[in-house]
Amino acid sequence: MGGFVQEFNPKILIVDDEPNNHRVYERTLESLNLTFVRALSGQQALAIAHRHDFFLILMDVQMPGMDGFEAASLLLDHPKTCHIPVIFITAFARDEAFEFKGYSSGAGDYLVKPINEEIVRSKVSVFLELYKEKMRLNHAYSVGKKAEEELRFHKDKLEIIVRERTEELQSTLNNLLGAQDQLVESEKMASLGRLVAGVAHELNTPIGICITASSYLKDENADVNQAIDSQKLTKKKLDKYLVSTGQSLGIILANLDRASELISNFKLVAVDVSSEEMREFNLLDYIKRTILSLKPEIRRTCVEVIVSGDESIVVYSNPGAWSQIITNLILNSLNHGYPNKQPGKIFIELNLQGDSIDFSYKDEGKGMEPQVAAMIFEPFFTTKRGSGGSGLGMYIVYNLVTQTLGGEIRCYSDLGKGCSFQINCIKNLI
Repeated sequence: MGGFVQEFNPKILIVDDEPNNHRVYERTLESLNLTFVRALSGQQALAIAHRHDFFLILMDVQMPGMDGFEAASLLLDHPKTCHIPVIFITAFARDEAFEFKGYSSGAGDYLVKPINEEIVRSKVSVFLELYKEKMRLNHAYSVGKKAEEELRFHKDKLEIIVRERTEELQSTLNNLLGAQDQLVESEKMASLGRLVAGVAHELNTPIGICITASSYLKDENADVNQAIDSQKLTKKKLDKYLVSTGQSLGIILANLDRASELISNFKLVAVDVSSEEMREFNLLDYIKRTILSLKPEIRRTCVEVIVSGDESIVVYSNPGAWSQIITNLILNSLNHGYPNKQPGKIFIELNLQGDSIDFSYKDEGKGMEPQVAAMIFEPFFTTKRGSGGSGLGMYIVYNLVTQTLGGEIRCYSDLGKGCSFQINCIKNLI
């Protein structure tokens, strides 16, 4: 134990939207030889906490956008950050309701502004010592230099910790699996709603044309009947009636065929979205049908969707999963890649590599920084929090690809250079 040397300065994350407060905390804790990492918002804190190992987080409660309680709650819910203790710093007087909200969000302790430097240093020192002790124990266990008596003592303690932690993780896993199923079902219903609205909008045009043509035919028929009754029907009038009738019937039949095709596509995709049934289908044709159902959404933008690839690929798979993946990818590009109706293109290419499907998706939008792209499949991660973004769309895509289709998905992006997704999955699910 005494020979263990700390080879790095422990990291502490300070979350406060006021830069001056950061300087105060750093000056107060300077004697503890810590590595200070700053975050000016709750959203920034979430991103930073996934990339570092912090022994403690000092979290300001009152911040614009995402407050300290919400940020701490999301950290507590994520397996990468749930172990990090949080000390809340607030300008409000402590009361029972306030403290309950804090502890339910994952608080380890409270500090009330204006802060007392001695108290801050003392509390942080306690967590620092606990962290160092944990590091010493891990080191001692890994190199096997503990005395036999100490090993026996820590073994019993470790078994209790492991058992409790295993129970907690199992409970968390069960909750996550249940939440995941609910999220997928919710997203399916949302997609079905978009399909209904889109098809209703598309059907208005051909049906409206059929109504107009039928009304015209009715008027023409009435004129001819009146001419027959009054014995004033001429060959010229009859010829005109036959020509206009033929044209009107042609218009009606063409638009009824269009409406019938729209309804057929809707029935196919809608049943697949709301069902888990496996079946055999032509994948490229199905992708095109799904894109047709999104036509009203795409039409409101200046984006063109180009589909290419092997038209002979027939798969035995889950069509609802494919429909959901295509829908979420396209809507993600329209909402994030092409803001303010910027023009651009989306390319979808489908190929067969042995018994695997090679699905390539690429847009020419604004792209993402590499650190953002690395977190795109994380649950609740979004760059549009507060503007309608839930952070669940790409998380659902990831689960559909990896679990439902038994494949893998990778994201590639650079700021200003668009975004692409590469999906490889099994052709035939048995």
